[in-house]
Amino acid sequence: MIHDLRAEYFDLPLDRYRLSFDDGLFSHYYYLPLLTPHPRPLQFFITTSLIQEAPARARFAGRHLTHRTTADYSRRAFIEGRREDFMTTEELRYLADQPGVRIGAHSHFHDVTLTPIAAKKPRPVSAWRQERFAHVPATLRRGLSIRSRLAFAGCEFRAGRLEARSDAEWHDFIRRDTELSLEWFRRHLGLTPAAYCFPFNEYSAPLLAILRSYGFREFYAGSAPKDPSLIPRTDIESLGLPPAGEAPASSGGRPAKRTE
Repeated sequence: MIHDLRAEYFDLPLDRYRLSFDDGLFSHYYYLPLLTPHPRPLQFFITTSLIQEAPARARFAGRHLTHRTTADYSRRAFIEGRREDFMTTEELRYLADQPGVRIGAHSHFHDVTLTPIAAKKPRPVSAWRQERFAHVPATLRRGLSIRSRLAFAGCEFRAGRLEARSDAEWHDFIRRDTELSLEWFRRHLGLTPAAYCFPFNEYSAPLLAILRSYGFREFYAGSAPKDPSLIPRTDIESLGLPPAGEAPASSGGRPAKRTE
């Protein structure tokens, strides 16, 4: 499971693994010349609302991009409304046409919700997620978690108060998100993906049932999903990396600033 690619990843024995890439980031397209020799299919999961109409940019020719953490590019996208960290439609079309590349869905909105259902393994909440609900008074947010808007019913902030979303509202949101995603793929790429990766690796029985009703047959989750029909993934960061900032011997050059 890979988010924004960084130079050090190419020092890892990537040929031992099946690689999947989340969100539709520009670095996935940029580093394609280094990924092409991979012996296994490359699976890219695209968040369709983040892909903008624009010309293709240059691909890797010896210079490395500045790596952005998931929290960093998510804040730029969801709080600041910036999309330059993601592929353009032209870049994604080129990627989708390459042999050994598979395109899957990763939702349309990739949104979050406030919910009383806490994660079993609590982690620090990213600043962008907290900013996403800055309009909700802190007293109302106390004791609530910020989790996938697709996987959990969660709450809506209405008229100065938090109200639980009804099951009907929740399921309608899942359908709307899925239909927008599928329509985007049909309109821009002329394909209908069969593989789906859950945003934040979070899922639920209603979400799975609705996605299956739209024709999805292959589902990717985190490292240890309870549902045996889901395909588990290992985060690339758990594989061990060379010291940060050290230029990899195999890919040439020192990291350079991101081109935008």
